[in-house]
Amino acid sequence: MDSSFMKKVYFVLTVILLGGVFLYLYPQHPNNKLNFQITLTPTPYTRPYFSKTDIPMPPKVPSAHAATLIYLENGDLLTAFFGGSREGARDVKIYGSIYDVKKHKWSQPFIMLTKEELSQKSHQYIKKLGNPVLYRDKNKIYLFVTGTNIGGWATSKIYQLYMYNFIPNKNFTYQGTLQLSPFLNISNLVRSIPVKTNDGGFYLPIYHELADKYALILKFDSSGKLTSIIKPNGLHRQLQPSLSPISDSSCLVVFRNHDRYDNTMFSQICLKGGERWLKPEMTNIKNYNNSANLINFNKDIYLIHNTLDLNPNLERGTLTLSKMMSPTEFKKIFDLDHTTSPNGEVSYPTTITDGDNIDIVYTYNRKNIRHIRFNRSYLKARQ
Repeated sequence: MDSSFMKKVYFVLTVILLGGVFLYLYPQHPNNKLNFQITLTPTPYTRPYFSKTDIPMPPKVPSAHAATLIYLENGDLLTAFFGGSREGARDVKIYGSIYDVKKHKWSQPFIMLTKEELSQKSHQYIKKLGNPVLYRDKNKIYLFVTGTNIGGWATSKIYQLYMYNFIPNKNFTYQGTLQLSPFLNISNLVRSIPVKTNDGGFYLPIYHELADKYALILKFDSSGKLTSIIKPNGLHRQLQPSLSPISDSSCLVVFRNHDRYDNTMFSQICLKGGERWLKPEMTNIKNYNNSANLINFNKDIYLIHNTLDLNPNLERGTLTLSKMMSPTEFKKIFDLDHTTSPNGEVSYPTTITDGDNIDIVYTYNRKNIRHIRFNRSYLKARQ
């Protein structure tokens, strides 16, 4: 097909989609000051602890990717990831596993969602499932999942489900498809976990992939209803934003750079609880089209990201922990993991904290999901 014709088509689609987005931009909270809620649980220092564990895979499922993670009310961990013959295959399902913090052991995986179940609940044809994202508000757990009706990820939508008092193998209740444009409501994907706000709601970072690629921040109220959409900047080809509060009223966001700006990672500061966004700036970190995470751990900001340090031939071959010295400068602390497998990867981290521990789940060689846990004492000893 003629390339000039396709460019015109993409341009028209982008204008239509952006037109829908701009109807929602920038929420206003004239009567209430919107702030972030930071996880900070003062805990006495204990002996240094570090563990690295592979999460069990479902039988006859050769590939896993894109894990998400939350703490349950009792302190145990719940992860979700997609697994199947490969990414984008029609046999992909969303699987879950629970980590018993007392026994230091992951449960056997269980099915959380299938494309057939989502089709039935949404009354839409679902061709395949992709990235899941979990979020817990007290005893209510949200599951956001990427799904496509036709084609690839550029035609995807985001589906929202929830469950009270989580029980494995219990079905989630369908809440709806996120309506992000009044026109073509496609090409929207989730990846990074939400951040809680003091009004009982939360921000969910997402990204858009059709034609241009850009980040969006969605605001939800305390009932899980989408109230507004923010497009934080005009950068091109910036995906999978990861957001972390840096104070009660400000936040920092980093992005996956999709082969632009000399592969430099950008960061961006928000103020007034996300109502004002400063200009994005280049950092000292290279990002070769990789998903990265920010986490506020006892008032320090850490970046979990891929580097070339232990395997210069693999852009996703080393997973590294770095500390923020300024919004544009990060200092390496230590390497978390690496792979020597040809075309292997240690990628797509999701990171959470309970105030004393940091928990990270990530893809290991597309064969399974791996979990790292360490505490404040261990991190202090490594710095």
